[in-house]
Amino acid sequence: MNRLDFLALSLVVGGMLACAAAGADSADRDLDARVSSADLEAGEQAFEFCASCHAYLPGEPAMIGPNLRGVVGREIASAPDFEYSAALRGLGGRWDRERLDRFLRSPKTYAPGTLMDSSGVRDDEERAAIIAFLETLDATD
Repeated sequence: MNRLDFLALSLVVGGMLACAAAGADSADRDLDARVSSADLEAGEQAFEFCASCHAYLPGEPAMIGPNLRGVVGREIASAPDFEYSAALRGLGGRWDRERLDRFLRSPKTYAPGTLMDSSGVRDDEERAAIIAFLETLDATD
């Protein structure tokens, strides 16, 4: 490869990376807008499906899944009364809007090997409403 070919390839790859980063920023802004404008009542109703496996009231013990009170901002796989799969323990970080959105869209894609038995929530607005509802579940209540 000569220098001109290398320069052209570098420009193409750099442009692709810049576009990907811009797309990610745009997706984050879109998610923030969807969550901020989400219907909390719709989120609570959509969460009823989740509540068949997850407690969410203060002090409720874990069920099939961990209690989700205070999940937004919490370290992943850190609820004290729940034994997490290796897939979730290996993720690291905290549950934020973006991570919750990706996990809720397709748990088994986001965390291959997770034991969560859900095919995910495909609808963007429904996921945003669930995340908005989860944000209301303050851990200190």
